[in-house]
Amino acid sequence: MDHIDRRKNFILGLGLTTVSHWLIGIASMVLPVGSPAQPFVILALVVVFVGSVQLFLNIAVWVYHSEVFPLHMRGIGISVFVLWVINGFLSLYFPSLVSAVGITGSFFLFAAINVVALIFAITQVPETRGRTLEALEEEVTTGAIYLVHKK
Repeated sequence: MDHIDRRKNFILGLGLTTVSHWLIGIASMVLPVGSPAQPFVILALVVVFVGSVQLFLNIAVWVYHSEVFPLHMRGIGISVFVLWVINGFLSLYFPSLVSAVGITGSFFLFAAINVVALIFAITQVPETRGRTLEALEEEVTTGAIYLVHKK
């Protein structure tokens, strides 16, 4: 992570997950149910999705959490708690979502949410690479992090 911008990781990871979700939705719509190709195509696209999350987003999220929160908040772990609650919620209700709107609707919904996250990352996530934790804490506390180099 010392050689790669965190912000670029967010943008690339969110872009790839958005495209993966969009393609899964299209594949489930275009390939008929019962087609021998459908499970393999969707599995390949899910592997692309998981790979993009693991290679880009997870790394960036965990490093970013450790850098952007001030020390007194880092120990509380609120962001990690929220992350796990959302993961649990999604895991619990994913089958219900698929039953309600189908696999196509579910993944188009995920793609739409990813577009919102991508816009947020592009417009609001500042770069933290190359800064000390002390400097980051000062910049976050004062709000200066949003005024300094948005690469």
